Amino acid sequence: MKQTLTKFTISGLVVWMVTGIGIFSCSNDQPAPDEAVRIVEKLNQTYFFDSRVWKQDIQASVANNIVTLTGETFYPKAVRGAIRNLKSAGFDSIVSEVNFLPETLPDGKNFAVVTVHHVMGRYKPVEKKQEATELIYGDMVRIIRQVDDQYQVQSPEGYLAYIPTNTLRRLDTLAWNRFHQGPFAKFRQNVPLKNGEKISIGSRLPYLGNGTVLLADGSEYKLDSAVDFRVFSPENNPVRKEILTAGEQYLGLPYVWGGRSGEGADCSGFTQGAFSLNGIYLPRDTDEMSIVGQFIGFPGWYDALIPGDLIFYTSGRRLITHVAIYYGDGKVIQSAGSGVHIASMDPAAPDYEERLLRDFAFAKRILD
Repeated sequence: MKQTLTKFTISGLVVWMVTGIGIFSCSNDQPAPDEAVRIVEKLNQTYFFDSRVWKQDIQASVANNIVTLTGETFYPKAVRGAIRNLKSAGFDSIVSEVNFLPETLPDGKNFAVVTVHHVMGRYKPVEKKQEATELIYGDMVRIIRQVDDQYQVQSPEGYLAYIPTNTLRRLDTLAWNRFHQGPFAKFRQNVPLKNGEKISIGSRLPYLGNGTVLLADGSEYKLDSAVDFRVFSPENNPVRKEILTAGEQYLGLPYVWGGRSGEGADCSGFTQGAFSLNGIYLPRDTDEMSIVGQFIGFPGWYDALIPGDLIFYTSGRRLITHVAIYYGDGKVIQSAGSGVHIASMDPAAPDYEERLLRDFAFAKRILD
């Protein structure tokens, strides 16, 4: 029987229906309902990573020979994987009511900057206990959802935590870009501000030159000459060029699953090698590597990427399955397919590879 996958939107939920000749038709030999539950539970285990930085909770129920998927996840690919596995097992009719994160806020401002000296992020929207990680003045976060007077946010490192809504200033992508691009000041002491707040030791703020920084409220502030801070300029870090040069030494080597030598390498082995040749040691596997560094890109937002950043990709079969090094000008250098090569994320480029946009999960910055 020919089947089709149809997408609907109902009350903000994306609904996929797998149907054949006649909606919800099914064969007499459809497997038992418990099999659908088992398949989805196994998929959750396959996609499970670290609950501190990842959300994956899909459930299956069966009624009238229809499998209904509920729950939530960051990536539609997880749902597509569940649908594919269920179809392969013999389930003919599948409806997905899975909620995809982050939820889109009404005004579209799903990014924010922390405007208070420090605030404790918690795993649940409660006033005490459940501590996840503390956020400090100037931290850039992605808003996942709102629950009453709390936002669930994703910290620069990736932690999921709830913080009060009045501790943030929400931003559109233009303002978000301004906080991520160009040199920045890293503070080595607390700095009192005129509004009663304080820049925290460890805070980073865009550096505008001549001792002036961009504050979390969007205003410019001239620092006293006695303030102890250091200026970093990621775009001008020579180590980034050396990482790309090291990566180029691998060009033409074949892709070898588990490889990390001059005879061939897999994606994470190649990436690990390019960095280790410059004294930077990354975890061996791609999913472990994806925890390192700070977020610098999400699907639809690539503006702050600079050469040497890492891009991570997901698939319908497993969590984070691929990593590439951003090469500049919309290109990456990676080990994939036949081997180590340079490819483009630009659909108009001759070396364009569709998966580089289709499977993009997020990008991380490893060094400033």
